[in-house]
Amino acid sequence: MDQETILILGGGIGGQVAANSLAPLLKGKHRIILMDKGQNFEFPPSFPWVVAGQRNPADIQKSLPLLLKKGVTFIQAEIFGIDPVSKKVKTSAGPLSFDYLLISLGAELAPGKISGFQEGALNLYTLDGSIQIHKSLQSFDQGKIAVLITSTPFKCPAAPYEAVFLIQDLLKKKGRKGEVAVFTPEPFPMPTAGSKVGEALRGMLESKGIRFYPGHKVTKIDPQGKTLIFENGKNENYDLLVGVPPHEAPKPVKESGLTNETGWIPVDRETLETKYPGIYAIGDVTTIPIAQGKTLPKAGIFAHYQAEIVAANILSRLNHQPEKGKFDGAGWCAIEMGSGVAAFGNGEFYAPNGAEVRLYRPDRFWHLGRVLFEKWWLSPFSIKRKILRLMLKMGARMRGISVSL
Repeated sequence: MDQETILILGGGIGGQVAANSLAPLLKGKHRIILMDKGQNFEFPPSFPWVVAGQRNPADIQKSLPLLLKKGVTFIQAEIFGIDPVSKKVKTSAGPLSFDYLLISLGAELAPGKISGFQEGALNLYTLDGSIQIHKSLQSFDQGKIAVLITSTPFKCPAAPYEAVFLIQDLLKKKGRKGEVAVFTPEPFPMPTAGSKVGEALRGMLESKGIRFYPGHKVTKIDPQGKTLIFENGKNENYDLLVGVPPHEAPKPVKESGLTNETGWIPVDRETLETKYPGIYAIGDVTTIPIAQGKTLPKAGIFAHYQAEIVAANILSRLNHQPEKGKFDGAGWCAIEMGSGVAAFGNGEFYAPNGAEVRLYRPDRFWHLGRVLFEKWWLSPFSIKRKILRLMLKMGARMRGISVSL
């Protein structure tokens, strides 16, 4: 059998899961290459904990090669172009040919699309930004903290809401006076999960004294006047601004001919294959329509599950067998609320009448699950199994959550 090359672009959650799922099954019979521009992996779900001072930056970073199993070749290089027809990728390490391609490059942040964002806002979606937010909170005595969602879609839909809960909790513990508010173009929090979940989350925000401003699409930020200017004609002042910048597909993806009018890569919603056979895309870089005119949220848990499906189907093709893996749209999310408590939601996003999501009452149990999940992701493989056993012992309350070894 000729050795074939499986090229995985992006070393985030999806890329790692796909590579580590394939490596022990292929046993060196085929070449698995994972390429990323960075040497270190940062765990974005933990950025809100950095904001609250509950994690040091070093706690949530690991050398990417150390997180990959034997049999995966890691190449640190920047990607300049993707040619799906000739099956080649142009990189800073030279051109690479592939037999199978998995694009897991995520969404890029585009703060420059909003005038004044780079000058006036602290970026919640970068580690450096999260560090700066924490430093700013240390000297914050009173005033208005605005958490601004600039546009949709954005990755990890729970993150800005976790941030406001944790910021409010931090201010309370320090005895600081201040108003915390969320401004978003959304009609309610996390609308893809449905109105019941959204209204429940809005109630949780208001119960903590956090003000919620839906339907506020920002057009400009005035850093000098510390003012948010919205499309609806309203202006709002702030003393400290925490922002979620606009998102877009990476440049080599946009120039590849793989995207559609949404600016993201359309894929088969079950197999994650693009319009080109043998080329797959997963996670934040994709667009997957679901019921009621919505799209599947951009969240790491979906990239994780999708990576498992793609790995299984590539293996089937290599073995000349029919593809069996089908992504079913199931997902979950833990929402940190401060004081060691988290809410939890899980459900089916491919349900024919719209996402069917159940939101569980906030509890320390869900916080523990979130902590274990972080530890699992950032641990060596010898420790992962021990953590997995702890997670499995948590029983039926976390049914539907799976991790790959």
